[in-house]
Amino acid sequence: MMARARQLALILGLAMLVSFITVMTVHYLLPVDPLNPEPVINYRALFAIVFVVMCGALGVSHAVARRET
Repeated sequence: MMARARQLALILGLAMLVSFITVMTVHYLLPVDPLNPEPVINYRALFAIVFVVMCGALGVSHAVARRET
C-alpha cells in the first residue's frame, strides 16, 4: 500500500519538475523582438497553469498518502 503512495508521489513530483522545466525552456527559447517589448506568450496564464498543476499534484499525493496510512 505504501509503495503505491510513494510511486504516485514520485510521478506527481516528476510532473511538477517537468512543468517547471517546460516553463523555463519556453521562457528562454522564445525569440525576443527588441522593437516590440510585449511578450509573445501570456506568462501569467502559463505560470497559473503550472501553479494549478503543482497544487493539484501536491493535493493528490497528500490525499493518497493519508488514505494509505
